[in-house]
Amino acid sequence: MSKVAASLAEAIRLCGLEDGMTVSFHHCLRGGDAASGLIAEAIRSLGIRNLTAAPSSLSGGNDVLIPYIEDGTFTKFQTSGFSPALGQLLQAGRIREVCELRTHGGRPAALKTGEIKIDVAFVAAASADRNGNCNGIGGRSAFGSMGYSLTDVRYAKKVIVLTDHLSPFPVFPVSIDQSLVDYVVQVESIGDPAGIATGAMRPSSSPLNARIAELAAKAIIHSGCLREGMAMQTGSGKISLSVAARLEEEMKRQGIAGSYAMGGITAMLVHMHEEGLIRTLYDTQSFDQTAIASLARNPGHVEVSAEAYASPLAKGGPIVNGLDFVILGATEIDTDFNVNVITDSNGRVISGAGGHGDTAEGASLTVITAPLYRNKYPAILDRVTTIATPGRFVDLFVCQEGVAVNTAIPGNRELALRLADAGVPVRDIHDLQRAAERFTGKLPPLKRGSKTVGRVYWRDGSVIDEIKNTIE
Repeated sequence: MSKVAASLAEAIRLCGLEDGMTVSFHHCLRGGDAASGLIAEAIRSLGIRNLTAAPSSLSGGNDVLIPYIEDGTFTKFQTSGFSPALGQLLQAGRIREVCELRTHGGRPAALKTGEIKIDVAFVAAASADRNGNCNGIGGRSAFGSMGYSLTDVRYAKKVIVLTDHLSPFPVFPVSIDQSLVDYVVQVESIGDPAGIATGAMRPSSSPLNARIAELAAKAIIHSGCLREGMAMQTGSGKISLSVAARLEEEMKRQGIAGSYAMGGITAMLVHMHEEGLIRTLYDTQSFDQTAIASLARNPGHVEVSAEAYASPLAKGGPIVNGLDFVILGATEIDTDFNVNVITDSNGRVISGAGGHGDTAEGASLTVITAPLYRNKYPAILDRVTTIATPGRFVDLFVCQEGVAVNTAIPGNRELALRLADAGVPVRDIHDLQRAAERFTGKLPPLKRGSKTVGRVYWRDGSVIDEIKNTIE
């Protein structure tokens, strides 16, 4: 029997959505997303208000939600992060309830425990059939992995698939099967996949970033983590991609191959996979067109749910627990190695926790890379503005001046000696902080309001920090 509804509003009505309930949607189309605006407009047309939105994250493509926040359609968010525009709205106190920020692994854990309860999950699909079988690799709006929706459809009370490519039954391959879907709606467009990559996701040509990447790669190589059968995650930042390029060269030189790479998959990782340097790619989110195409054609490029990827409550443990090393960025780090990726040095929300903390806790070696300072702001503070990843899960901080080792972690004193013996410039993080402040000066304390507008949750459901309102 066909599940195709006449309109999105009709499907929402059939699902029984009411005031005060919770809805979800995913951010796989990132800056190119058009689905969230369609969902919000259909909800408003039915006069439904005071909803909690529990999207996997909020990027620039979701800025269209601002009017629906201001009119009270959405009054709370449970998410991984906010775009700068939505972050500004949050800190201005214009989202009525305190919002909750969780990692990509913490979110499915909260769904499993019932801390987040989704009444209606909206799934944008690149291709779907009349019964709800769908995927992210067909049609004109292919975006790749449906990793976040794969989790939501398991826990939501009702599921609506919206697609701009309604295919003849049955769709193949199937990412989400019809047994999990209540209604299907054909729309004009779910978004533009060209907006997925929010910048050129390729290694940096900057001499500064190249220096940081060189030191990070050297530290990983001499840590002993780069070996036959290792597992890694590199991220999509320019420095991380530059590190991956250097590791690729070293792997070829040594004649070794890794077992898997994971997370957001980029063209760099696809290239390494197709070169035989990485046997399997575990993909929760495809970060560029090359990754999208690879998922469709490479049997070793595997779509996985956010739950399997990073939830601490995943049966048998999440895939992140097998990582030998992870390369991550930071807006700030402090002398206790706590890392901030949520706010900038002015305390403004600009992004989200993502999988940062999940991979940091799971990996045997966590490497944070960042320039020593950016303009007038030092990267190293006495205490970061907002904790996204606690320092107890961070092993190395790498900047252009050297590598700081977190010797508070058992075994890292030996790691520091090993790196120093290999010629890696090992520096105390306090010395690096003073070096940064010689260029920037000591920053005055931030002026923050007293009102809590957001809470940052760790993977286990505990609150590790709070976001305050801004003072004009």
